[in-house]
Amino acid sequence: RERAGWLCDSFFTARTEYCLTGKNVIEKSFLENFLREENYEGLPKGMLPMCYPSDHLTGEYIPNWALWLVIELEDFLKRNGDCVFVEQFQTKVERLLEWFMSFENEDGLLENLSGWIFVEWSKANELVQDVNYPTNMLYHAALLAAGRLYGRKDYIEKAERIKTMILQQSFDGTFFMDNAVRKDGVLTVTGEHTEVCQYYAFL
Repeated sequence: RERAGWLCDSFFTARTEYCLTGKNVIEKSFLENFLREENYEGLPKGMLPMCYPSDHLTGEYIPNWALWLVIELEDFLKRNGDCVFVEQFQTKVERLLEWFMSFENEDGLLENLSGWIFVEWSKANELVQDVNYPTNMLYHAALLAAGRLYGRKDYIEKAERIKTMILQQSFDGTFFMDNAVRKDGVLTVTGEHTEVCQYYAFL
């Protein structure tokens, strides 16, 4: 449906490709595009394009989609066993996670993340600031994936701390709330619950 491949979409289409063909030839070709450039004009250092190959001269990027790339790499490895290919991404993944770490607040959660923060085409996308819990759930999953892929125990420990804080702040005993905002310097949950937030929590 697009003229170029989008991250996040690729996570799911790659699973379908494997189901249909028993291989991931198209996925590997798609992912190889992200290895071809060291930096991308118009994007912050460490950030990866939301859609590639394409130009991003307006400076627009979806940080969530870059996290999906990390998760997809682990999925790719499980299906294909291509350790050499996945290892080529290590530097890019580490630089990407360094970028995210610059947005961590005193609780270790991402706060006031820049870029086009995209959760889903729904009410959820009106609740992305100041602390968006679905995005932090995705950050948790990406850190776990990177930790397992590259033997980074520090990533795994950080992911567990993030999970603890999300459970303390977002879960109201029945459902997970989408976000919290700063009021007089205090982070306060909004009481908003979306369906997709629950999916991020479950998965």
